[in-house]
Amino acid sequence: MACLCVEDKAIPSSPGTYVLILFCPHTGRIQVGKLGIFNIRPGWYAYVGSAFGPGGLRARCRRHLRQSIRPHWHIDYLKTVALLHTIWFNHDTVPREHPWAEIIGGLTDASIPIPRFGSSGCTCPSHLFRFPGRPSFSRFRRAVRRRFVVHGPIMALMEKPSRQQRENAL
Repeated sequence: MACLCVEDKAIPSSPGTYVLILFCPHTGRIQVGKLGIFNIRPGWYAYVGSAFGPGGLRARCRRHLRQSIRPHWHIDYLKTVALLHTIWFNHDTVPREHPWAEIIGGLTDASIPIPRFGSSGCTCPSHLFRFPGRPSFSRFRRAVRRRFVVHGPIMALMEKPSRQQRENAL
């Protein structure tokens, strides 16, 4: 399970948009709800989501930090084979999930590992993207700034993996 060192005040309880950056150290096979069974290759993954419900970003990110006993969202299935490494987020009242997914999909080396992952309720091809190397936070922020005239700051929280996670990844 990911153990991002998140203080209660580090992620606000306001609404916002986020990107989970995950690392998959080994090939894995996952059943993703009704989407089907997929082979997950080693590499880096970026999942785009939004938090406009009760508790906002803080509640949603805390939920993503826990291992799901009963997977509910598509991302819960990926977390069975990938470790949460970083969360990029923006506490803006304007939903940015779909344009952020488009921006991340346009970054160098981005590919769609599972079509419709996290995007069953919209027209985006996917909200999950795979990268052979860790996706660049600074490139993402520059791309967002080029696209939007007005956009609040984007922050990042990085995970400090537990000893057990490091041993399991070897």
